[in-house]
Amino acid sequence: MSQHERSAAEMRGLLRFAQGLGLDEATVREIYGAVGRKAMATGASDDNRMAEVRKRMLLAVN
Repeated sequence: MSQHERSAAEMRGLLRFAQGLGLDEATVREIYGAVGRKAMATGASDDNRMAEVRKRMLLAVN
């Protein structure tokens, strides 16, 4: 799976999660991008990166 395909699949899953939280797509994309940049700089694993995205999405709801 290419990087683009993986990113698209991750975004689809995150958008489904966001619907349940009542978050809009722009917010999800902003969080995903910010966490992705930080993960690239620190070398975080995919699992840690996605956990951080979901955590920030939950925080955005409050």
